[in-house]
Amino acid sequence: MIVKEGKEELLTYLEDASNFREGNAEKLYIPEDERELIYILTDCAKNNIPVTISSGGTGTVGGRIPRQGAIVSMEKFNRIIRIDKEGKSAILQAGVVVNDFLNLIEEYGLFYPPFPTERTAFIGGNVSTNASGEYSFRFGPTRRYVKKIRMVLTDGRILEIKRGSISERNGMIDYGIFKVPLPSYRTPPVKCSAGYFSQDGMDGIDLVIGSEGTLGVITEVDVSLIDALPPRFIVILFLKDEEGIPLVVREIKDGYRDNIFSLEFFDSGSLRFLKDDFPSIPDGTCAIYVESISTTEEMERWLDIAERYNAVDTWLAEDRKNYEKLIDFRHRLPENINAYFRKIGIVKVAMDIAVPESSFPEMYGFYRSIMKSEKIHSILFGHIGENHLHFNLFPYSDEEKRRSKEIYEACVRKAISLGGTVAAEHGIGKIKHRWLEMMYGREGLKEMAEIKKIFDPYCILGLDNIFPSELLREKGSVK
Repeated sequence: MIVKEGKEELLTYLEDASNFREGNAEKLYIPEDERELIYILTDCAKNNIPVTISSGGTGTVGGRIPRQGAIVSMEKFNRIIRIDKEGKSAILQAGVVVNDFLNLIEEYGLFYPPFPTERTAFIGGNVSTNASGEYSFRFGPTRRYVKKIRMVLTDGRILEIKRGSISERNGMIDYGIFKVPLPSYRTPPVKCSAGYFSQDGMDGIDLVIGSEGTLGVITEVDVSLIDALPPRFIVILFLKDEEGIPLVVREIKDGYRDNIFSLEFFDSGSLRFLKDDFPSIPDGTCAIYVESISTTEEMERWLDIAERYNAVDTWLAEDRKNYEKLIDFRHRLPENINAYFRKIGIVKVAMDIAVPESSFPEMYGFYRSIMKSEKIHSILFGHIGENHLHFNLFPYSDEEKRRSKEIYEACVRKAISLGGTVAAEHGIGKIKHRWLEMMYGREGLKEMAEIKKIFDPYCILGLDNIFPSELLREKGSVK
């Protein structure tokens, strides 16, 4: 076991991609096995020391950044235990870097569909946030591919949960060593990573997936795999009409969904962030980005689509070099946006909202009306195939910062009224408590706190992730 206490040695563990600036810790533990992890957790429980689990640091909501106490890094839990080519599954420890895993299973002709966009993420973080990646339009989020979880609780016990072995019955989920009541709220049927999962008849494993390190420490996961993907190409359509985008996307989904792996959108403001890297982007356009199965017929069909929608320009990449260039086009935008936020010295105001498909045109129109009526610099981009766009605001003055908060709240209220979620892929962490409360109510947050107390009776793990730690001192309504 490695133990570090020097402030300089802890600094890199007190940051992620969120710009959360309230991090503080007294000690860092880097265990190498479950025995050492159990010792750390039970000792911290005995001494009432808060513990925050640290994975790859790719999160955007401050989940791995503690306000106090100890950090436990899972970086030494980095062993891929088994790959079953015939059974299309793998068992791996929580600290395995996703990109390392992808590279290894490629040799077996296999693929892990829900890999997150940030491939330096740990698989444990991937599971604990129910992350989604660039192919989630076709394959869905992480939850769908997790078969089994092994986790250590703060009292030192080990809990193993296998999909299909435990499910909700009569309002309770029986894990054998304790029972947990189903919360009264229900997770909306959209792409969602907002709070503890709750559905009638749900599998017991799904409560842990997406729990953001608040219930136990995941040490090992068993995941489903699929055959390696077929050859693919990327096409980007540059269009003039931003108002008509929902109709274009609807027609693409209706006619071509079965061959599409990803379907993304970039408004004209987003494209300006890419202009230095891709100077041939036509001015005054927005873009639809599609990755599809590579066949001659399919490429010809997309060129016909470009002509039908009067595309100003069309980029198409099938060969490896140009394919990688357009993959970079997709990934470069969030990197450039984050760099810009750091340059102007403000905290990112970025929404992570998704709504049901039938409500998407209304939500899109709501965003567009704000962008037209407000003077605050803003952009709109993201996973339009999943009715999930990122609406980012760049407030400069104090007045614009105040107004941005009001706009954020208005967008959240609109999404909730449409049956959507306040967090589609990035989770809640320490910075979105208010929006989760608007979604599920104060009572819903109290129910989550009571569930946490059952898993973590010492209330030391992942404090302030998902809900304020003060709720752990309140009496909830869970029976």
